[in-house]
Amino acid sequence: MSQPIDTVLLDWSGTLADDLPFAHRAANQVLSLYRKPTMNVEEFRERFFLPLRDFYRTILPEIPLEILDRFYHAAFRFFRPQIPLLPHAADFLEFCRTQGLRMILLSTIQNGHFLDQARRHGILDYFSEIHTEVADKRVTLCQMRDEGRLEPHLAIFLGDMVHDVEAAQAAGILSGALLTGYNTRAKLEAAHPSFLFADLSAVRAFLEENSRAAED
Repeated sequence: MSQPIDTVLLDWSGTLADDLPFAHRAANQVLSLYRKPTMNVEEFRERFFLPLRDFYRTILPEIPLEILDRFYHAAFRFFRPQIPLLPHAADFLEFCRTQGLRMILLSTIQNGHFLDQARRHGILDYFSEIHTEVADKRVTLCQMRDEGRLEPHLAIFLGDMVHDVEAAQAAGILSGALLTGYNTRAKLEAAHPSFLFADLSAVRAFLEENSRAAED
């Protein structure tokens, strides 16, 4: 009998929270401020990548990162009350809790943005660990592995971006790429994730099958 997955690491934006439209609008406000061409949402999805510092260098290399951060987060803060969870997110978190799965949040999101949204949606208590404002998930996830805070063969990292896939690969854990967020299918497929999921309901079905297979 094989051991089932016992730890689910989750990105926030585009994985649990449907904030892509609002991040896109906030980014365009910053571009407009500096009289740069704005992007439509598909162009934003195509061009956006992590770490954030590297993305900023491609669109406004002449502006210091701390200044861009200040303007972007001021714009995004205005949109926070409108941001919903993605379909199936609340049900998925409840499913993981009833199955006794440990859930860890690992995100670049500013801590204040996360806390405001998670509290409003009543999901803050689902997470056993919360890591926000993560500059490079590859580094953080490898540190967690090296410190013995997760067993790579018993964990999966769910995210919507190539960087999430790369972080899981760097740490030697399963990667579940979701088509609900910031990166396109083509970009995610090119990163070769362990699994490509349409949404969190598909992840739930996978985890149910994983649990059954471990019992056989």
